[in-house]
Amino acid sequence: MKKSEVWIMELPEGKGHEQKGERPAIILARANSMLLVVPLTSNMDRAKFSFTELIEQTPENGLSADSIALVYQLSSQDESRLKRKIGNISKEKQDTIDKLIIEMLKINPQQK
Repeated sequence: MKKSEVWIMELPEGKGHEQKGERPAIILARANSMLLVVPLTSNMDRAKFSFTELIEQTPENGLSADSIALVYQLSSQDESRLKRKIGNISKEKQDTIDKLIIEMLKINPQQK
């Protein structure tokens, strides 16, 4: 598993608006059999929330529909939840998601 890959995952039962069930997710990092992922949804209404990014369906990403990357639902998941790889997002989309994470977490890369 590598950064920018899109996988179908089985996310655990959540509460409230947490994403759950079998759905695509973007891999951000892997460490100690755990993955840092951003879940996707095809519910376009979710684009109204902050810290989201439209991921248009392409042959490269393997999505079956245009989707919204729910960056604000960044989560750590056991790699056993992976079902199958379906594709990769573009470098431009990954860069945008990285910037959203930096903004959301209020990380200042210039600060020493």
